[in-house]
Amino acid sequence: MSILTVAPTRLALVDPLLALSQSQGLILIFVVLPIVVAAVLVPIMVWRNSRGPRPILTSEILASGLPGEAEIVSVRNVGNLLDPRPMVRFQLKVRASREEPPFDLQVVQSLPRHAISQFRAGDVVEVRFTPDRTAGAVVWGLEPPY
Repeated sequence: MSILTVAPTRLALVDPLLALSQSQGLILIFVVLPIVVAAVLVPIMVWRNSRGPRPILTSEILASGLPGEAEIVSVRNVGNLLDPRPMVRFQLKVRASREEPPFDLQVVQSLPRHAISQFRAGDVVEVRFTPDRTAGAVVWGLEPPY
């Protein structure tokens, strides 16, 4: 009976500089590599997502927008059932003052689910809008629209 023995051999492709201990390899994989990948990907993502002007926030419009009142032409829930604060699309006829003719404005705004049922087509609500009249927000609270 003959026993075949195989002597351990070293791969010729492994350079002695890359021969790492197990702990060094783990540090390389779980610490160094993620930092290098993040250093490359974060600037790319920032560059890719920084196109165009910053969007106007609803909170900014509510805080500093011009006041007006609007008749609701239509209300449509554009969120899904799982959203805790679904998005609502209002189609409005806005009056900045009694002397000015109304202008059309579409507002997409996040509201709590219970607040959506307070708004119906034909209701008159308080609104705030930007000076260029391209964006706005419906002012809402605990009381129903007047």
